Amino acid sequence: MTYDIEDDQEELVSEIAPDTLLPKDLISHLESRKQHRKDVINTTDKLTRFFVGWSLNSTGFFIAKYLLITGGGVNLWLAITLSFSICSVGSLAGLTGLRINYNSDGLEVDNMQNLFKTAGGLVFAGITTWLAVKDYQYFENLTKETVTQINQDIQTIEKQNPQSDPWLSIAVALALFIGSIAIIFRGRE
Repeated sequence: MTYDIEDDQEELVSEIAPDTLLPKDLISHLESRKQHRKDVINTTDKLTRFFVGWSLNSTGFFIAKYLLITGGGVNLWLAITLSFSICSVGSLAGLTGLRINYNSDGLEVDNMQNLFKTAGGLVFAGITTWLAVKDYQYFENLTKETVTQINQDIQTIEKQNPQSDPWLSIAVALALFIGSIAIIFRGRE
């Protein structure tokens, strides 16, 4: 069985039928879904940036605090550089879209908003580092004042009661030790 198809008929058979138009309410629904999807993506992107920046800043802050508490003033510059470096990672990543070009028309800069975001991020990194150092200095001064006050009180009591010379110091040290252990184990419950 053979089919005789002429050239004119072959062109008609291979021609694609035009798309049927969608109803207007379906088009508006699809457009609203597309806009909703874009809004969700933008909101997710903003939340992700916020939480990544917040976690980097808090990590830098706590690393600085840890280094300053464990090493004191010896680790001051190490704590400052590590804290600032960690806190500024998120803001420096924003420079990837910045493009600066110089041509015959002059200086051409694209994505300048990334430069402003980076500058803002570096300011926040500096503030976070400064807060960590100031917090350490506050507690260091408070500790020195407490130790000075305890020593003055011990000397005053020893002058009034010279027979309690070694025992008072031992009792104060024991009370401080027991109090700190009680605070540590109470915090774990």
